[in-house]
Amino acid sequence: MKSQFEVYLRLKPSNNQSQNAMQYQLYHNKRLQVLLPRHVKFGLVNNSRDNLEFNFTHVFDQKSTQEQIFSTVTIPVINSFLDGYNATIFAYGQTGSGKTYTMSGAETWQLRGVIPRALSYIFDEIDKRTKFQYKIYISFMEIYNENAYDLLEKRHLETPLEQWNKIALYEDDQNNIHLKNLSIHQCNNEQEGIDLLMMGNFIRQVSSTPMNQSSSRSHCIFTVTLEGCDTTSETCFVSKLHLVDLAGSERISKSQVEGNLLNEAKYINLSLTYLEQVIIALNERMKGANRQHIPYRNSLMTTLLKDSLGGNCKTVMISTISSENDNIEETLSTLRFSQRVGQLENEIRRNEKVDLEAVVKRLEQEKLLLIRELEQYQRGGNVNSNNKKLQTQQQMLPLSNGQSLNQKEVSEKVELYLNERLSQLDIKSVEEAQLCFEAMKDLYNTRMKEYVHELTFISEKLQKYDELLTRKKEQSSFLEQKENSSPEVEVYRRNESPQINLKKKPNQ
Repeated sequence: MKSQFEVYLRLKPSNNQSQNAMQYQLYHNKRLQVLLPRHVKFGLVNNSRDNLEFNFTHVFDQKSTQEQIFSTVTIPVINSFLDGYNATIFAYGQTGSGKTYTMSGAETWQLRGVIPRALSYIFDEIDKRTKFQYKIYISFMEIYNENAYDLLEKRHLETPLEQWNKIALYEDDQNNIHLKNLSIHQCNNEQEGIDLLMMGNFIRQVSSTPMNQSSSRSHCIFTVTLEGCDTTSETCFVSKLHLVDLAGSERISKSQVEGNLLNEAKYINLSLTYLEQVIIALNERMKGANRQHIPYRNSLMTTLLKDSLGGNCKTVMISTISSENDNIEETLSTLRFSQRVGQLENEIRRNEKVDLEAVVKRLEQEKLLLIRELEQYQRGGNVNSNNKKLQTQQQMLPLSNGQSLNQKEVSEKVELYLNERLSQLDIKSVEEAQLCFEAMKDLYNTRMKEYVHELTFISEKLQKYDELLTRKKEQSSFLEQKENSSPEVEVYRRNESPQINLKKKPNQ
């Protein structure tokens, strides 16, 4: 089914309530009208329009709370994720506009953001859904200077960035992306998930810039993988929830950064430019343009978020903007980008799979029952083999009162009675009673032959299935031994959730 991209807007409170604050109007919390300044000192000259309007799924003003953001934006997405659909929430905006605050939160528990609240909600919902059995896995990576690193590797707490293992990408024949050197941790409760999040945020690259005292210098992707099985059937599903905190764009001429900060800003701006190119290409394709190629491979971030942007995923974007006229150009750029994203839609489907082990057990049990019934019937023999059958050519039988009786009508009446469509059989003579008994015998023998034929067919099919399953298990065992013998082929490694002892980060 189609899923339209949802785009939400959040305005950061202004630190300056004077004339420098951006002038805007909100209409029904869905439309934002920005009043453009005409002063040359703001670096913007506009002689044609006094205002610009932008539409959103919802606009959160400067007084909005973290709880409001979570309830409105996140809960519907997580419910879809728990039902077996892939989902993504990502925050986009200029540096210092409140993306990390929205996604991760501040230092106090009351000001926690989307990710910690999502973990709490997921485990609360799992406890309520007793019909399903769930397993939760968590991974956390950052993309820094166009290289991906694992933020849940405990070795990274004590080693410099230069010694970290880079995450390598591999693509299989079905165009699925696999990651090497990314650890996946099974998570059994909310506290384990929060510990993993804290560990990743502790390791993440953060620096102080003129635009932001705690500027994120990398894109971060926090992924929750859910394996769910319906206990009443063999239906299972695997879904993924990506919670993405993108690094903020910044104007070098305004931030005046140098050295390593300048190099980081170049990589951030370049990757965001590639993201915008992908969005533009997807817009052109949706509008009917002959656009075959979408430039996902131009950057690592767009490659990893390929499904989120144009695949099987329910995608939501939270745009964050500054409320000051000093940042009006960056604000307008974010608003225009948001409008392009809001025009996109994905084709989503539930990621169902069959639990082969459960199916095999059920089929084996059914096979044993069918074999026992077949043996029982064969021992009993054909109860009517020695009986003289009614002559099939005899269609009309004389009754004692001289009237004729139609055998076909009697057979139809008996069949309706046996199928419980008639409550009783009306028999007018001994001859008609004998004819009814003969019809019952014929109907019984016919159905038993069909039943035996079906049992034989199922038994042969199950036998062939057993042979095929044995060969598949042998092939799977051979491939597993081959993979274990070659460490370079290992794509994922699943670790039990570790006990995390955060050490104080050394001053840089």
